[in-house]
Amino acid sequence: MIISGDPAETRRHLEERSRGEWNETTPEQEDVNTDGNDDLVGTATAWGTADGSTRYTYVATEDDSTSGLWLAESYQLHDGEYLGARHHIRAYESPDDDDEWTAIQAHSEHWDWFRLSHTVDSVEDSQRYVEHEFMDRRYVADVRRVHLGNDHGSDANGWVTIVDLEDSPPVHLAFVGFLSGTMVASRLSSRTRLRKVVTSRVSRALLLAGSLIGLYLFIRFGALAAEMRLGNVDPRLIVGAFYPLLVVGLPICAYYFGRSLDRPAAFAAASTGFAVAILLDYTVLGVTRLPVNVFVHRFSTAIALGFVAVGASHTVRADPRDHDFVRLGVLLWMVTMLVPLLRFL
Repeated sequence: MIISGDPAETRRHLEERSRGEWNETTPEQEDVNTDGNDDLVGTATAWGTADGSTRYTYVATEDDSTSGLWLAESYQLHDGEYLGARHHIRAYESPDDDDEWTAIQAHSEHWDWFRLSHTVDSVEDSQRYVEHEFMDRRYVADVRRVHLGNDHGSDANGWVTIVDLEDSPPVHLAFVGFLSGTMVASRLSSRTRLRKVVTSRVSRALLLAGSLIGLYLFIRFGALAAEMRLGNVDPRLIVGAFYPLLVVGLPICAYYFGRSLDRPAAFAAASTGFAVAILLDYTVLGVTRLPVNVFVHRFSTAIALGFVAVGASHTVRADPRDHDFVRLGVLLWMVTMLVPLLRFL
């Protein structure tokens, strides 16, 4: 987005007059270090990424794109919770006092407990959300979209929003990329026993699945509740308190509640329970799009918990040759925990 007008007024509109609850993003609330993937594309303005939580935009006011300069973000704003889902803005103000405009990169993101950072799930959703802040406002002369081909990242569709504040000059920019008696009784008795066995098995399987669902959702929403209750406390302290429950608690639940099940039931209950937990989590957060690597990681994590539950099952524990299931499950679990954190090295 490009907001044409006094940058101070643009920020004031967002922080004081908007329909949302935009707050300044303090250093403790900024994104944890993410993948460094520098990318410069375009002839006039291009959105790029850089190491850490600082992002830059490249701006050229002349036809020659080589005559431009890189701008660091002027400020960050967010609407939502750090440990839940939020809309996140990075704003870049014009370096020339006589040339009044603010460039905005907006995206929706959610806290990923496995990556210990935020995962961006949409650009388009946040573009519409920020657009709504300027719709039908007396101080806004025009809100329009122009197609400039900046559809190189996430779900961006190539359209850029231009907002003209009252008494501001129009903006003309070009963008490319961002980025059935006895016998019957006998049969009835057999059916009754079978029904009891099946019911008991299903109940134990549901207990296993429910423990994983309950613990995972407790981590998410317990941390959210702590964040809102504790106010300005550094959210990383809350992460440090809840993260061990994720790393240790989930495999312990899979092992403990899988002991009374056979192998197929244990695997199905553990893996399905974790998958349902993830689905419920994203549904409540409103996340509708995820990168492919996140799907692969969550699938691997569900398999790991399934193997841990299989290793704990009574059919496996009765056969010492099958004890490798626990080791395999724990090893896969450790890998799925460590791989998303390798970018910190």
